[in-house]
Amino acid sequence: MKFSIITPCQPAELSQLLELRHNLINQSTHNFEWVIALNAPLDLTAPDWQLPFAVHQVSFAGTTLGAARNAALAAATGDWLVFVDSDDYLTANALAEIAAIHPLATDTLADLYQYPTYEPHTSFVASQDQTPIADSLPKWGGPKRRQLKNRAVNLSEAMLSQLSTDLQVAPTAINWLQHKYVRCTGDDRWDQFNRQLKITGKVINRHLVQDNQLTFDTTNVLYPDYTFLTQVMARTTSYLRLADPTYIRVKHNDPINQPSVHQLEVPDRWQQRIAAWHTSIADINDADLHLAFSRYCLNRIHRFLYMALATGATADEPSITDVPQLIVQLHNFLQLVDEEALGEISMLSRHILNRIRQQPVYPHRAINRIVHLRQLGRVIKHRGRGITRLSYMWWFTKLPIKPKTILYESFLGRNFSDSPKAIYNYLQTNYPGQFKHVWISNPGVTGMPDKRPNTVVVKRFGWRYMYYLATAKFQVINMRQPKWFVKRPGTKFLATWHGTPLKHLVFDMDNVASANPLYKQIFFQQSRQWDYLVTANQFSVDVFEHAFMYPVEKMLKSGYPRNDILSAPDRDARARQIKEQLGIPQGKKIILYAPTWRDDDYYGVGDYKFTLKLDINRLRRELGDEYVLVLRTHYFITEHLDTTGFGDFVYNESSYDDIAELYLISDVLITDYSSVFFDYAILKRPILYFVYDYEKYGSVLRGFYLNMEKDLPGPLLKTNDDVLAALHNLPQVTRDYATAYKTFSQRFNAWEDGHATQRVVDAFFDQDDLN
Repeated sequence: MKFSIITPCQPAELSQLLELRHNLINQSTHNFEWVIALNAPLDLTAPDWQLPFAVHQVSFAGTTLGAARNAALAAATGDWLVFVDSDDYLTANALAEIAAIHPLATDTLADLYQYPTYEPHTSFVASQDQTPIADSLPKWGGPKRRQLKNRAVNLSEAMLSQLSTDLQVAPTAINWLQHKYVRCTGDDRWDQFNRQLKITGKVINRHLVQDNQLTFDTTNVLYPDYTFLTQVMARTTSYLRLADPTYIRVKHNDPINQPSVHQLEVPDRWQQRIAAWHTSIADINDADLHLAFSRYCLNRIHRFLYMALATGATADEPSITDVPQLIVQLHNFLQLVDEEALGEISMLSRHILNRIRQQPVYPHRAINRIVHLRQLGRVIKHRGRGITRLSYMWWFTKLPIKPKTILYESFLGRNFSDSPKAIYNYLQTNYPGQFKHVWISNPGVTGMPDKRPNTVVVKRFGWRYMYYLATAKFQVINMRQPKWFVKRPGTKFLATWHGTPLKHLVFDMDNVASANPLYKQIFFQQSRQWDYLVTANQFSVDVFEHAFMYPVEKMLKSGYPRNDILSAPDRDARARQIKEQLGIPQGKKIILYAPTWRDDDYYGVGDYKFTLKLDINRLRRELGDEYVLVLRTHYFITEHLDTTGFGDFVYNESSYDDIAELYLISDVLITDYSSVFFDYAILKRPILYFVYDYEKYGSVLRGFYLNMEKDLPGPLLKTNDDVLAALHNLPQVTRDYATAYKTFSQRFNAWEDGHATQRVVDAFFDQDDLN
């Protein structure tokens, strides 16, 4: 059995093609040819392309995916066609498993079994190397809390030979024991219809395709596969899928810069989809297949099209151009769908489709009604959770804008702090009574300014939160707004952000390990709603331009308002007051330990663990007479660190509102990859970097914008011995890094002169707003 691997490729995907080349070399069988459809130069005579299997490049007319696949089909010579996209991968045993199945009849539609993931090739290969059990895939994609599904291990030849000779086992049963698969025939054929409509990973007999002259649609840019696959189904009697996934479909986690075909922002996507459905269903003669395909199409219309057509139903609804044309297309398509399938959908949905079927009219009220009922149904299903958000979308965003109301949020409502706090205090002092100030708070948070004049504190995601989020003219937020936030005309959004970047951010990250897989797309859409972005230095301006893809002309080159207190003339007096408030003896020096989280150590999205690597017992033993340790973990870390066993040496201030106040009282900072040291350097005090996992963090998890070994104003310390030695010799550390510290301060803190808040307020608020 010889395979022809069909791979369409665009010139921009050449790097992915080279990775796939290595992947195919690692296949346990090389009884295949690789047919690449590519309209770009590819030197197959080069040494790197001298492979243990034949490689052919074909060009094609036009630019569509269908045209590329058709050209590859025409050039293929193998017995079976295998469809593999350039950015996907096969496990090492994929082709061997299919080849070993007997009998694999000509009229079989076979499937390598897709495993979708957002993890890149490097993670896939590393995970595969670390997982000795061939039947269980590692957690490459999906929710990290999901448990692995361990299937029965396939029997090796050695184990099969141990079966008793008295057992009368049919050869097909033995074959199944060794190479597990699922075969669907007869009435069961269409139980997994959705899987059969995905071309990637499919294995189809070449003679069946050529004898029936089956081709892909060359005119439909987005959906060229439906016609081909439905005609293959019409000419096959069974669907066979391997029991375990062997085809790794890599989903793109950067839909902005590297979108897949299905992630492209195409206004006529639904028109193209329905056109492909229409062409396909018109050619289906088999009654069972016709019914299955009708069900498939109607299900997608029912689940997704209404939301796209609804008005005012969601903040991020897709835009559909030329709705009348779409309705005409839908009207014509519905003439061909199976009556039985139409009778199976919900009554309200059936009513909508029957109206369109009778005449091409747009029943927008009925569509809005079904979408609203669904949203309400989800709220009821979740026992009321989400009702305030629904009210925000349905009603609050229709209310008038309040021109003198400012909404503030710091670190997702966790505290009263950071640059929003500095801006609030400045406005209260310099423009008393001019604004109504609304602070967002999580339940149980203390220290909020609810007792101050013209100020209210609202619970995050509560009723008043939704009301003010919709009606406040000004929003001042240091992270990101909710992804369903509606930026209303006449409002202004100030993104203060929360630090100079050391670690790679957003579009500079190759892989987002634990956040939403569409994090980059969501971030891009959210940041387009920002009117201004506050920056601390020119370095941040340069980084944010590519990391956030944010326009430089909308950045405020001001310095961070939160850092003004570090240059204030009364900072020493304030430090003594804060120290007294925390109960720290005035005669004790303070070590501030402020580590960040680790991207690969978490329970779920935004829910991070933390393991304390600093030897606090040893610190207390050697430095307890002179110092105390103030611990401040990152706000992402949800682990409650128990420090009660360290007596009065450790003050766990991880929930302290404003870390800038902890900077003021400390004598030395220990951190790792947190951006806190950029701000702390304003004080010109010693900084130590405890980076016990430096090699892993820099090369695997995130990567850095700076050369930590050359650019930082303090030493990189990888062991507790190093940390203790540095603390015992701080004067020497200060002398050793004096020049580096000066250079660092000039580069990163030139704008931090104590007047950043005034510059931000003057830029963000119009003069009319302040009067």
